[in-house]
Amino acid sequence: MKNKKSLDSLLQNDKIAFLCAFVVAVILWLFVVLTVSPQTTRVIHDVKVTIDETVPSQFGLQVFGEDEFTVDVTVKGKKYQISDVRLKAEDILVVAQTTPVDSAGKYTLQLKAEYGSENTAYTISKLSQKTVDVYFDTEKTVSFVIEPEIVADGFEIAGEGYSCGDINLSETSVTITGPSTEVNRIEKVIARVELEDSLVSNKTAETKVVPCDDAGKSDFKYLAMGIENVIVTIPILKVKTLDTAVTFKNAPDSLVLSPLRYSISPNKADFNIIVDDYDKTTEYVVGSINFKELSPTSNTFTFDSVNTNVVDENIKSFTVSVNMDGYTQEYMRIPLSKIKINNPDGLDYKVSELNKSIVIVGTDEDLKGITEDMITVEVDFSALTLEAGEVKTIPVVVSVDSPSCWIYGAYTVNVSN
Repeated sequence: MKNKKSLDSLLQNDKIAFLCAFVVAVILWLFVVLTVSPQTTRVIHDVKVTIDETVPSQFGLQVFGEDEFTVDVTVKGKKYQISDVRLKAEDILVVAQTTPVDSAGKYTLQLKAEYGSENTAYTISKLSQKTVDVYFDTEKTVSFVIEPEIVADGFEIAGEGYSCGDINLSETSVTITGPSTEVNRIEKVIARVELEDSLVSNKTAETKVVPCDDAGKSDFKYLAMGIENVIVTIPILKVKTLDTAVTFKNAPDSLVLSPLRYSISPNKADFNIIVDDYDKTTEYVVGSINFKELSPTSNTFTFDSVNTNVVDENIKSFTVSVNMDGYTQEYMRIPLSKIKINNPDGLDYKVSELNKSIVIVGTDEDLKGITEDMITVEVDFSALTLEAGEVKTIPVVVSVDSPSCWIYGAYTVNVSN
């Protein structure tokens, strides 16, 4: 009797009665959801499309252009089975079928949706689109020279009294990668600059690199360019009458600040000078003389005018005569033991003696003080490779420790293994 009274008192407690009712309701709801719940539908957005490249790859084909697609997938199932928690976009696999792809071109691929996870208690009923368009081709990479194209609509590039020099590009070539069908269409690659008026000063402009076909069209879709833009410099020239001059290379220290005297024929000429340098240009350098090529018996040099901006077409070359009065030359044989070898890899190679006696140029007084110990002969093995039994002739560097003398000529040794 006492237990029955306790149970009656519990049931008469409103809170306990509410809790019991709630538990019973939850159990009934779960029963209905799990066993009685009707079928419902849900749209899963942005399901990624996978392009199956197994078949195309057998023909060396790959995708170019757009290759990322998504579709909306409609599924049907019990509500709890297709809820946001149980079913996500990554649980569904949508594949673009590439079975018909066997050559280059654009294909309309059928889409097929499959179960992508262990949850298969639902039905895939519809896709927002049934196909995708994909372009396939073999890949090709080619390097092209970039050609400047200056557009002057009805007027000259350079203003009156001026001329246009050689146009410079910050990059002279571009590597282009893309589908072979498109790359094969490229006839040339240009960097176009459009002018508004004739130029009387240098112009620098950044412009796009544009591939063109033989009809001048640039309607390519799938190309990847190594560079997108280049800087084009258009030099504008003006004629100026200038004295001709030469520079010297590898001069002894005493002759750097006090160069040897020389004469040039012609000693004056008209040259096209870049406008920006016009006022500060007082002479025109027609060439450079290397002291390794200068001696009392070799002191006349000819420089082709084609390497200059000389205006007169009748001037074909410039002849330079260096005054070697007071200079003479002396011969010295350097023994093999004096040759220094740079051999970082410890190669077991044999070196011959110098191919000839070295020639030292200087004044009589300066040459009297030159000894064998002042001569350095160096040969470098760091980039040398020899096959078994092979003999190679390689250059050596010869120098003299003197502020006023120099070594004339080029020298070699034979190296064998």
